[in-house]
Amino acid sequence: MTKISDLYLRLSAVEVLAYLRERYGYKSLSEMLGLQVSILSRYINGHVLPNTARAEKIVRLFNESLLSEIVKKRLTRTEDGFYDLSAIVADVGLLRLIAKVVSAEFNVFSINKLLTVATDGIPLAVQVATELRADLIIAKKRKDLNVKSYIEEPIKRTPALVEYLYVPRQALRKSDVVLIVDDVARSGETIHGMIRIVNRAGAKLAGVFTIVMLEEVKERIGQLLPPSGVLKSLVTFSS
Repeated sequence: MTKISDLYLRLSAVEVLAYLRERYGYKSLSEMLGLQVSILSRYINGHVLPNTARAEKIVRLFNESLLSEIVKKRLTRTEDGFYDLSAIVADVGLLRLIAKVVSAEFNVFSINKLLTVATDGIPLAVQVATELRADLIIAKKRKDLNVKSYIEEPIKRTPALVEYLYVPRQALRKSDVVLIVDDVARSGETIHGMIRIVNRAGAKLAGVFTIVMLEEVKERIGQLLPPSGVLKSLVTFSS
């Protein structure tokens, strides 16, 4: 681990602690981590950074044990069966921490482009692109008049309803390594459309990340990824 990556890990651990303190309080956080409240207070208030081993423990606990539960508690399901992520999308602190998890999962791929669709997934995509230091590409459902050439991909919602995704042709190159990010995958059709866009551009697909995905959709999308591609969702539900 380089000095820069080590420092980044330790700073990330402090950010995780500050967020968890707001949710659980010092006493519960102390019990979770086995650390005295006074030590946690010194970390959170910026008096000292945790050492590398302790920072890894903090981040690992958050990633493996707490994050999915926090997300589940913020989710609501509407009467028509859709998942409402508005409380998650509005929480910038949580999105930053989710983005750190995504970055850790995908940083081995040297990703330089992040592709999302013009929906509620944009706030998360911005955070992930920032963490990965990647350019953000937004697939839109209508053309911009100032863009001359597009990759145009149809998405069949029903036999009678077809939508289109448009990505400026110059935005994706064969040398690009792309991560697809979306907030929720209900049918998987939008993500499938973005996968086809990446393939048509001849770029390399590193994988797909969503906050929420249905189990049967996850299985279907997994079959569309290249052998080295990674598919990750924080929460997976059966329909």
